[in-house]
Amino acid sequence: MSTRTAIVTGAGRNIGFAIARHLALKRLRVVVNALHADEAEHAAAALRSTGGEAVGVAADVSDPDEVAALFDVVADRWGVADVLVNNAAAPMVARQPLLQVDPGDWDRSFAVNARSVFLCVREFAHAATQGGKVAASDSAVVNISSVGATRAHRNAVAYDATKGAVEAATRSMALDLAPLGIRVNAVSPGAVINDRLAGADPADLAARAATIPLGRIGTGDDVATAVAFLAGSESAYVTGQVLQVDGGLSAQARPPGADVFADQGPHTTPFRK
Repeated sequence: MSTRTAIVTGAGRNIGFAIARHLALKRLRVVVNALHADEAEHAAAALRSTGGEAVGVAADVSDPDEVAALFDVVADRWGVADVLVNNAAAPMVARQPLLQVDPGDWDRSFAVNARSVFLCVREFAHAATQGGKVAASDSAVVNISSVGATRAHRNAVAYDATKGAVEAATRSMALDLAPLGIRVNAVSPGAVINDRLAGADPADLAARAATIPLGRIGTGDDVATAVAFLAGSESAYVTGQVLQVDGGLSAQARPPGADVFADQGPHTTPFRK
């Protein structure tokens, strides 16, 4: 068994659970965080049922006292964590047109999506560098961003703003923590199947997939493998970066069908030499 320990926030379901499961398969001990105890324990039990080492810990990671308590549980059980994955988010809070967004919802969105990253990274760095020691060489933070950080969603100003903040914070945190031996990177998913999309009309899903260059909606495992790379020794010289996991969505200037020469096919050119 590995002696490395990972904390994954918002890991009760969807992308967070996929990340926790993938890290457990990589033989990391996983602390599964969720807002509610039953959800956290259910997810941790699922990892244990397949041979992983996991514990569920309920905490609202937007609350500094609850974040401190989360890390106390980790310290008591397994000591210092080696990996922190900040996945917790409230994607549907303030999901309204700009003129209808309530300031309280705006603040809650930032608390869950952005302040939690600051609180957890600060606690992680304090624990990893106790007594002024440099952290282990494979200490890593991976923040989960979104394509919305650089490409706007309609009716999601609060959510997109928080993810822009996460990416800016990732770069700054990477600089501040590099001398302490801690790498900080982010993964930016595009469209990914989750609880909300799983029950959608197949025609709607096909229409969404058609806008993605690779022609499909992503999965939690697509994101999880990218997180595992940034959390592991294979990326030992990578910090302050954002890895896009979006099927090429953010690379395109226009969606398929909107390009003037789209009907020419991928291997032809409309221009004469």
